[in-house]
Amino acid sequence: MFKYGERVMGKIVGRIVEVKGLQVRAKLFNLLPPYLVENGKRESAPKINGFVKTKIGIDTIICQVVGEYSEEIGSNVQSHFLDLQVKGYLDKNKFIQGLRILPIVSANIELLDKDDYENIYNSGSSNTIFIGNDLFDENKGINIEINKLIPSHIGVFGNTGSGKSNTLTKILQEYTNLLNKYKTKNGKYLILDLNNEYGKSAICEETEKTIYPLSTSKKSSLRKIPLNLNSLSEDDFIVLMNASQKTQAPVVKNAYKEMKKDEEERRGKKYYLNYLKLIITNAKKSLFQSMRVYLNEYFTGLDGFFYHSQQVKIHYKNSNGTIFYCGSCEFEKALDNIDITLPEDSLDRFLFELYFAVAHENENGVNLDFMMPLIARARKLINDFRKIFDFTEEFKDIFDDKNVCIVQLGNVNRDMKEIVPSIITNNIFNRLVEKKEEGEIKQIINIVVDEAHNILYEDNKNILSHESVLDVFEKVIKEGRKFGLFLMIASQRPSDISQTIISQLHNYFIHKLVNPSDISKIRKAVAYMDDASLDFITILAPGECIVSGTAFQMPTFLYVQQVSRKRRPNSENVVLIGKNGLFNVVDKD
Repeated sequence: MFKYGERVMGKIVGRIVEVKGLQVRAKLFNLLPPYLVENGKRESAPKINGFVKTKIGIDTIICQVVGEYSEEIGSNVQSHFLDLQVKGYLDKNKFIQGLRILPIVSANIELLDKDDYENIYNSGSSNTIFIGNDLFDENKGINIEINKLIPSHIGVFGNTGSGKSNTLTKILQEYTNLLNKYKTKNGKYLILDLNNEYGKSAICEETEKTIYPLSTSKKSSLRKIPLNLNSLSEDDFIVLMNASQKTQAPVVKNAYKEMKKDEEERRGKKYYLNYLKLIITNAKKSLFQSMRVYLNEYFTGLDGFFYHSQQVKIHYKNSNGTIFYCGSCEFEKALDNIDITLPEDSLDRFLFELYFAVAHENENGVNLDFMMPLIARARKLINDFRKIFDFTEEFKDIFDDKNVCIVQLGNVNRDMKEIVPSIITNNIFNRLVEKKEEGEIKQIINIVVDEAHNILYEDNKNILSHESVLDVFEKVIKEGRKFGLFLMIASQRPSDISQTIISQLHNYFIHKLVNPSDISKIRKAVAYMDDASLDFITILAPGECIVSGTAFQMPTFLYVQQVSRKRRPNSENVVLIGKNGLFNVVDKD
């Protein structure tokens, strides 16, 4: 029988007195202190959420402590008991979650040794990365099997300040160290950095990653994303411009088809001149004025034409100031002097063709009021595209032969913040599909989205461009595994994210959540986690999380190791008073 003060690690501490299915009750030989010390090493005694083991012959069963109590007679404590729950068993040093073997009454319970913990957390594998320590036993480091974590879809969730960015960074940092260790280019990850937090030395040295600091401000991005325009289909253009299916989509299709034609197949100048003259003689005010402003560089001879609001006509004013209306010789002569230079650039040609496609639809009875907003959206889209994408290069390797790529989206407008990730992800997906068709998977890529609720939200699915974004990422979450493409997301609002994406994740790191909607979303999506574990979500401290999924034998409480200040993303909480406090800085103004 165990006596306090004896060597206890890996030793018998009690025996089973009752078995009711999964629920087991054990009696301790003596009440143990919280920690047991031997040769200067501290070891946790059995306590809530800790583990013990029991044997049946050569089989070892692992049980988790879910409760403890004492029996008293009068004022004297007589016995100490543990409520246990069967979690699984060890088979050839591999932990298997299941009920093939159940404990028996009178069997002894023992403390786990180091090897037992290794088997529980990572099935004894040596191919692991260190993430942090067991929340209830800081002496137990949690090493996660790399083959079950990185090639999987991962979700990191938690309120602001709960430590989710640190968890995401820790995973990526350990993965980067592994890539450097093996000196391989077969594992890469792309961070869609919505708030420009992962630049400079975040995660790894700046020299180890390719950074695209994108911007849609007046100045173009310092470095643009290489993109082949041929990778965008006519359906992509329809979606990007949110064109209505009945009236606007046909116009976009016509413009796209003309843009894609070879030079010898395209319409001649005569076609466009005739339509331009028709626009003027029929006094299509909105279309005429918009062409005059935005296509001015392609036209000559339009300077003398003006719209007269009272006459509701377009007239011609010569150099002497004399006004001529449609039907007069001077007016017809001025029309004949108009000339057109057709644009050579593909995007310019698309916009050019779009104007004339709109004119054609208007002649067929479509109201211009329904069509002009499309032109405005097209102009904005093309203007933004030029600031972000380099269409002179192929979308081959945005990583520049490095393992890490950061696409900074903090300085782009809302539309591009959704469209750019969608286009990049779709191109990567298509490239990996092509490679897979040539044989086996030779490379994996992880797409990382921090603050994912900003682009993967379920609202506004009636907006085509946003629906397209969800379609791309849902395609990755459902099919990407087959081609070596995986998604890693972090968010403080899981309830806002697409249900398809949340439910298809393989591994979850769940920090503190207090919003009932967020907790409910997690409860429905995470099949690996029991209610007892979920009950802890609202009281977790910063850095603490519950991990569950295919990389873990069972839900595990984890304290994630803090990443060094140099490697942290620029998302720290503001400190007002204290070390480096904002209020400590002397205001010189």
